[in-house]
Amino acid sequence: MKKKIAAALVFAVLASGVLFLEDASGVQRAAIGGEVTWVIEPGVRVEEGGALLRVAALSGGEAVAARASVRGVVRETGISVGSHVKKGDFVAKIKKE
Repeated sequence: MKKKIAAALVFAVLASGVLFLEDASGVQRAAIGGEVTWVIEPGVRVEEGGALLRVAALSGGEAVAARASVRGVVRETGISVGSHVKKGDFVAKIKKE
């Protein structure tokens, strides 16, 4: 039992260290919600302010729902076309350059 508790504590400490190493400024979130019509692909280089996600607009067009807050390369996306995104949802992780 003590070994399990010790192992859990070690895991928790190591996991929290990884969280602190992650660059939080590279995490991008949706500014508005809606049905996703386009999302940037992993591996694409983006400039600060570049579009990451578009949603269907009430006027029939599209609206940018998330923009890059940093310059870098998209490492991961968490949204797919056709899904519904809400304000604050995770959109992408960007590795800063």
